[in-house]
Amino acid sequence: MNTPFAPNTLYYGDCLDIIAGFPDNYIDLICLDPPFNSNEKYNKVFKDSGLRIDPQIKAFDDVWLWDDKSAERVERVKNAVANPASKVIAGFEGFIPQSKMLSYTSYMAERLFMMHRILKETGSIYLHCDPYASHYLKLVMDAIFDENNFRNEIVWCYAGGGTPKWDYPRKHDIIFRYSKGTNVTFNVEYRPYGEHNTTGERATDRGGTRKKEYRKEGTPVNDWWTDIKPVINWSNERLGYPTQKPLTLYERIIKASSNPDDLVLDPFAGCGTTIEAAKKSGRDVIGIDILPFALRLINRYRLAPNGITPLPIEGVPVDMDTARQLAKTAPFKFQDWTISLIDGLASNPQKVGDDGIDGFGMFLNTPDNMDRKAIIVQVTGAAGSQKAKFDRLHANIRNENAAMGILITLDPQTAQRNWKHTLDPIRMGETTYAPIQCFSIEEYYRNNEQWDRILTLPSLANPWTGKHMQQNLLFEA
Repeated sequence: MNTPFAPNTLYYGDCLDIIAGFPDNYIDLICLDPPFNSNEKYNKVFKDSGLRIDPQIKAFDDVWLWDDKSAERVERVKNAVANPASKVIAGFEGFIPQSKMLSYTSYMAERLFMMHRILKETGSIYLHCDPYASHYLKLVMDAIFDENNFRNEIVWCYAGGGTPKWDYPRKHDIIFRYSKGTNVTFNVEYRPYGEHNTTGERATDRGGTRKKEYRKEGTPVNDWWTDIKPVINWSNERLGYPTQKPLTLYERIIKASSNPDDLVLDPFAGCGTTIEAAKKSGRDVIGIDILPFALRLINRYRLAPNGITPLPIEGVPVDMDTARQLAKTAPFKFQDWTISLIDGLASNPQKVGDDGIDGFGMFLNTPDNMDRKAIIVQVTGAAGSQKAKFDRLHANIRNENAAMGILITLDPQTAQRNWKHTLDPIRMGETTYAPIQCFSIEEYYRNNEQWDRILTLPSLANPWTGKHMQQNLLFEA
């Protein structure tokens, strides 16, 4: 993939593809918080939707599944003998065959190998993970970065949440720190001492006292961190993004392992904690995410409110010309991008044999007697009139027992008012909604990128959580 490399840029796509075009030995610090094993059944939101099909909604590049794609990836990694982790994955296949952990570790092995190439000799990488995967990922990291370059296993401890009946509460994450070489950038952080004898004397086990030398700076921060609180429901910084981490956590990492004007990479940018922390700390930054709405969130809710100039997004259309180009060269990527423009809709991960059903949505609040609650979406990147697509969507709404359909097109469908359908309007209280609507990318740009000026929809549920999807926020607060 020919990706133009530019610091202070956000990239839409799989980090494996994006960083393939990055130069060797160029990044000062890599911070990654890849997908955890959430065990979420994302399609449960649509359980009572009335749909005759089962929407297999997947969120946040969920790679914790074993499928044909996983099997192909494992074979690919095993055959990539230049990747030091190839033997590790081959070993994993022997004792955890066809498992979600094998799927995940092979996914990470491909990407970590690429990250090693682009990291400077003085650079560091911090891998954030949970205790379920940490021991597996440690072996992968040892192979790729060399066990001699293992620097720290940081334990981030936190409190809050419920208490299990039969276990100790699971209240920590693991952060692995590796360097690429021996001469590594590291700035020691000190914290103030607690209460001490002002004379510098300390009691001994055998009685008496002895002199103790104290640094004026304080004591170095250890590899277990208890002073950083997690993002909880009432945190001021909470954006409602699953797995969101506190800003202070990544400010500590960035200040410790980089210097001002250094280049920081987050290959799983999510809601942009690392991006904000890096920019506030005077670093250059690159963020990558496979979900385009995550990149919009970073600019809108991370950078702009702090007076930081929004970063350009590479790989996402910025006007009609680039939208047409994406539709022509990467139709599935165009499909996912257009669906992401409408808050409350999610793409169908099945791209082939989907019968023209490219995405789904769900009404939030409906009358008790309303048994059809789902929206189905069809996308086309073809130019001109899309009457045939309209008719197909009409049929799918009937066949799948959906309440509403949205047709997303490149060009406005000005003749839609004359197109016939036999669907009943949707009535909620005193408001009536058209059961089939068209949304064009041309209208989207003409209306200052505000989808709600084009479509008239009732409140939609967050397709991953079932909760309220705020008008201008991508996840509920």
